[in-house]
Amino acid sequence: MIRTTVVGSWPIPFGLKPGLTRYYKGAQSDEEAHDVLQAAARIAMDEQMACGLDQIMGGEVFAPDFVHHVPPRLAGLEVVRKRDHRAGSEGIGRYRIAGDLMAPRGTGHALAYRREKAIQPDLDKTAVPSPLTMTLSFLGDPLLPEQMENVERIVEDEVLDMVSAGAREIQLDAPFEAIALLTESRKPEEIVPWIVRPFRQTSGILRTIHFCLGDMGRRPATQEQHLRNLIPLIQLLDGEIDRVHLECSYTGQWKERDLLAGIPESMEVIAGIADVKAEPRSREELTDQISALREILPDERLLVSSSCGCGRVPHDDAIRMMRTLVEAAHSTPA
Repeated sequence: MIRTTVVGSWPIPFGLKPGLTRYYKGAQSDEEAHDVLQAAARIAMDEQMACGLDQIMGGEVFAPDFVHHVPPRLAGLEVVRKRDHRAGSEGIGRYRIAGDLMAPRGTGHALAYRREKAIQPDLDKTAVPSPLTMTLSFLGDPLLPEQMENVERIVEDEVLDMVSAGAREIQLDAPFEAIALLTESRKPEEIVPWIVRPFRQTSGILRTIHFCLGDMGRRPATQEQHLRNLIPLIQLLDGEIDRVHLECSYTGQWKERDLLAGIPESMEVIAGIADVKAEPRSREELTDQISALREILPDERLLVSSSCGCGRVPHDDAIRMMRTLVEAAHSTPA
């Protein structure tokens, strides 16, 4: 039986949107919004469990637009354009670096995991954006190179806090890295340190990296959609990363699925075959894809998932998509 997991985000529970929106706008503190955030996470986790997933996550209900809630929490940034969480990619905030970057209140990821763990004690997987991805709202700032170690420290602090709270798998979300490799704006060797360093003080946990092509308004950030530029980076992470999650939902990626055989044997592979940017696929389609993946990777190294987080998928579609994926994974012939 092939295992099923998730990426992170889950659709916001409709009935809780008014209370959550006050938090998203900054009108409530973490403490003031604690109850509504915990209630939303409870619904998200219950729905994932009802889908039959082997591994769930907390739903990232505190972060409706991925990483873009983080800059307002950081010291050392000045606003160029204020964030509007309702406007998708057009509403992304822009900032400039005005001092040393610090996160006196954290980025919110470890705090969320503690809220979720309190109501779901066996919750073992959580996520935080990678250091390079954390810079998306102030990318290109001339002071960024000298501040990257501070950004890495911010992410590392979140990782260590998650470990102390009981996390057994921590996923770095890394769309920036995937896009940079596909567009050839960065080399694999430049990226490796910023993936490895947040885990340098950890032991006994699963270290996971999620590569995707972004998802703002259910659209990718690049039309270059393949796997070949990612494999050299993954090979450089041998012994440093335990699981790699790859989108396999775009046509160009799926055509290159044989390249998954080149991923080091030390790593498990999470194949994102349930496409969050399209209508849910049928059980038969997903079963065929899982069978094809089993010809490339042994069952003990293979998991399947959605291609990215489900947070921007219509609620009913997200449930149908993940339920169908579970049915396909649990019924694929050996």
